[in-house]
Amino acid sequence: MALPISIESLLDGREVESSRIEYKKAWNPQECIRTICAFANDIENNDGGYIILGVEESDGFPACVSGIEPKRIEAIEKDLLNKCHFIEPFIFPRVEVCLYKGKSLVVLSVSAGDGRPYKASRDVFKDQSDKAYFIRHGSMTIQADGNLLRELFENSSRIPFDDRENPFASLSDLDESLMRMHLSRVKSNMLEGDESLQMNQIAHSMKLLCGPSENRHPRNIALLMFSRRINDFFPYAVIETLDLPDRTGMGMTEKSFSGPIQNQLESALQFIGNQWIEERVIKQESRIETLRFFNYPIIAVKEILANAVYHRDYQINEPITVVKTPTFIEIKSFPGLDRSITDRMIADLDIRSFGEYRNRRIGNYLKELGLTDGRNTGIPAAVRALKKNGSGSPMFITDSQRQSLTVRIPIHSGFLSENHHSGRKNRTRDDIEREVLVILSSGAMSQRGIARSLGYASVSAGLRYVMDDLEEKGMIVSEGNCRSSVYCLSCKQ
Repeated sequence: MALPISIESLLDGREVESSRIEYKKAWNPQECIRTICAFANDIENNDGGYIILGVEESDGFPACVSGIEPKRIEAIEKDLLNKCHFIEPFIFPRVEVCLYKGKSLVVLSVSAGDGRPYKASRDVFKDQSDKAYFIRHGSMTIQADGNLLRELFENSSRIPFDDRENPFASLSDLDESLMRMHLSRVKSNMLEGDESLQMNQIAHSMKLLCGPSENRHPRNIALLMFSRRINDFFPYAVIETLDLPDRTGMGMTEKSFSGPIQNQLESALQFIGNQWIEERVIKQESRIETLRFFNYPIIAVKEILANAVYHRDYQINEPITVVKTPTFIEIKSFPGLDRSITDRMIADLDIRSFGEYRNRRIGNYLKELGLTDGRNTGIPAAVRALKKNGSGSPMFITDSQRQSLTVRIPIHSGFLSENHHSGRKNRTRDDIEREVLVILSSGAMSQRGIARSLGYASVSAGLRYVMDDLEEKGMIVSEGNCRSSVYCLSCKQ
């Protein structure tokens, strides 16, 4: 049975994290059975992993491809089947023999098991009744004890939303061409040499179905990515864009992107890149090189929008919205950030989730397609892109209940319209409010500092009114324990 991803992708480590791959020079029943058990337990919700036989490793990375002698492969497969009976409940990995640079490699693909938690014999050569629970800890396989064992049992009772069976759908709701297209894009060899594979065989191989053979139903991931009727099952699972040149709504344009979520994401990014992203080149008199920057770096938009698609709750009937104003792009999704991410982490832009993933398989598929990097790297990548572009930092706006998340990406100051730099006495209250948010997007600042940035000699009553109104809306926060009277984003408790 072929793999859903190419052997080259597994060896270069770009599409699959190193923690999900274990390299073995040769068949080692003791270590391999423990690792199969650990991948099946999937305590970190990574959707299992791969064991590659025939590759020597160094510090968790492939060092030398030695290969497996072809005459040994049949014996390895037989011994694997025998030794997998030492895992309880029984689980058997997908086995594929791959040819890489003239060398035969045996790849064992292990998905998160439906029968979790699994335990395996401590010693497959001696006492088969002495079993323990094994898990992955980074790139290592370890025995789960104490708190880790309790966590394993707790996680085993919770199946991520995208991996759950959808009892209201059937195989006919899936689209075979979408599955074939995905396998082709990730360079899977699943279809090589056998174009006659039926849709149910392809869906089964991709682990998109669950339930008994006589009553199989698609998982949610199958409907989200490989159905053309996605909104029949997940209303408002769309991305909506809105260009809002004026707060009154005059001249606004809207566009909606529907269909499989990966297509939505790619189409929305293409539209934003073509219609909203602008580059400016400024020749500097005192320097040879020219200054180049974008109003919004597309990498930052991509990472934040992909993050919204990855982490949204598809049971909430609200779309992902992307709004462009004269001073920022705003991406809103439901729900808000995981509660394991504290307010301090949000303020410091140190946004790393320590909770379980809501949609682990969506994340893995998007990573295979090159649409996200996964493993908490999206927000840091967006922040780096904004900094490299010379833009301000993004603003994360959420409510106390974490019901929604709005990420505001500030426009590069070089693109602010002339009326934001001249004619200051004629600015409206909305103009001042927009400028205050752009200024604060770069970090905390005292009211006096904000006044100076706006061109005022002192803090006016009008500015105080704007600041109080923004705080009442929850868009900025004032803290009494700051070193000065400050309205800031970076000290929120």
